[in-house]
Amino acid sequence: MKQILPWYEHEGNSLTFKFDLENYKASREAAEVCTHFSPDDEDEQIDDVPTSCFNCMKRRWLKSGLECIQLQI
Repeated sequence: MKQILPWYEHEGNSLTFKFDLENYKASREAAEVCTHFSPDDEDEQIDDVPTSCFNCMKRRWLKSGLECIQLQI
């Protein structure tokens, strides 16, 4: 989990993406180092680059961003 902390922050018992949802570069960087990345169904992916937190099946969209549900604390 520590490997993705530069891109995520603790909020209660969850990890939320630190950047806005337009920051594809940060999403891709985090996914590249995450050992739990698992691509979602293709019709659920929003980034053209496959390895991206925005395309991971372990993400949950929030009103204000993105939460990683694989790495819940």
